[in-house]
Formats: sequence, structure tokens, C-alpha cells
Amino acid sequence: MTQPPINNLAPQDVKFEDEHLKKIFLEHLNSIYCGKQHLISFFEEIKELATLQFLKNAIEDCKNDAEYQIQHLDGIFNSINEDQSKISVLGMKAMTLEAYISAIKAGKTPMERDVFIVFYLQLIEGIEVTYFKVLKNLAKAIGYSNSFLDKPFNQAVEDKIMFESIYKEYISEPAGE
Repeated sequence: MTQPPINNLAPQDVKFEDEHLKKIFLEHLNSIYCGKQHLISFFEEIKELATLQFLKNAIEDCKNDAEYQIQHLDGIFNSINEDQSKISVLGMKAMTLEAYISAIKAGKTPMERDVFIVFYLQLIEGIEVTYFKVLKNLAKAIGYSNSFLDKPFNQAVEDKIMFESIYKEYISEPAGE
């Protein structure tokens, strides 16, 4: 019997060899690792643009979380006997550049700048949630324990919710008006 053309297959009909899944997992792991390294610098820059100390503190917390997560990711690389390697994170770099440019664009009030910063931080955290979820699913498919990704995944979710909350506070009407 002949195989159906690949474009006629449903996703559940596609079968990956473990070696291919491991390659995909490692590429995603490297991508989030390099993305975290980039974000640490971005958080330092964007924190200087933020106006309210509350937002500056939230950004500092995210920077600290990213530094901790890099250490955690180093442990994952060690546990699977792989080395971390540089990988392009051009998409993340483009988005953070856009965030920076949007925040410094002339004519914005300090509060408008803060709103733009928080908007982009929500996007970044959303990407992180997705990356960690993909890594968890890949780890499970390969037969790795995916529980080592629970903490960074949960942290990304918490950070996303925190920035959503801050954003809502910025754009809501002040009490008494």
C-alpha cells in the first residue's frame, strides 16, 4: 500500500523519531536560554525608562527571575547531557527594540511611556508562557520528566498576570472621578 501524500496527513498521523523530537527540544531550549540572556539586558534598559517605582520594581523582579531561570536552564542542559549553544533570537530582539523605540518616541508623557512598556512586557511574558508550554509538551513526548519546567512555566504565567494587572491599573479611571 502506498503512503498518502504528506500534505494530506492529519497532525496525529505524523510520527517523529525520538531523535528528531530531541533536536527540536534542544533548539527550543537554546532559544529560550538565549532569549533570557537578551531579556536581562532589555529589562535593565527599560527599567530606566519606567516612571513609577512600582513598575521599576516589577521589571527588576523579572530580571531577577530571568537570571534564576538561566541557572535553572543550565541544570536542564546538564541533566540531559547537552551543551547550551548560541542561537538566533532575532524575533525577540526585534520585539524588544520595538518596545524600546515605542517607549522613547517623542511626545509621550511618562505615564504613556509606562503603558507602552507594560504592554510589551505582557507580550514578552506571553511568548515565554508559550515557549515553556512547548518545552513541557516536547519533554513529555520524548520521555523526559517535564516537571523541571513547572517552575519557570508557572513564573512566566505569574509575570504575565502581574503585567496584565498593572496595565489594567494604569488605564483604569482613578478612584473618585
